[in-house]
Amino acid sequence: MRWIAIMAVTGALAGCAGEDLGAVQADPAKVTPAGSSNWALGAPREITTAATPTHEVAVFATGPEELLGYLDGVAMAEDRVEAIDAVWPAKGPTRAYVQRSATFGFPDVISVEAVDLGVGDAGQRSSLVIYSQAIYGSSDLGVNGERIERWLAKLSAAAPVVSGRGTGG
Repeated sequence: MRWIAIMAVTGALAGCAGEDLGAVQADPAKVTPAGSSNWALGAPREITTAATPTHEVAVFATGPEELLGYLDGVAMAEDRVEAIDAVWPAKGPTRAYVQRSATFGFPDVISVEAVDLGVGDAGQRSSLVIYSQAIYGSSDLGVNGERIERWLAKLSAAAPVVSGRGTGG
């Protein structure tokens, strides 16, 4: 009986691989998560988002496209991550990723928009608005917040930080 249950769950999870993850992406600056705790949002202080960010994103001394290049390196170096086409209308360049859980392969979708913050004392400035959400369930046990923290720490180590997290600012 136990094997039947395991096979049923495995069969149901295999169906997760064919889901349309483009349909569940969200514009990270406009998303308004409804009552669940299966998401996390990162944004710099300079940006107003519809939902209150759970994480601060640094301002970087680089253009938006170059910053996304740094983020691609961070994201794609992780296990079980794939890039998908970003489908929401945005002002700046965008990226979207899926990262699946190790045990069951449940997908989390990470939607990212790079924001041009103009030229400052350090030259070109940009940052990211990043939204990470579990597709299934109402709680992610903190996985999405941990992912944003990890990705931002690695991004701050790779890209030139002007202000905010990573500089003590």
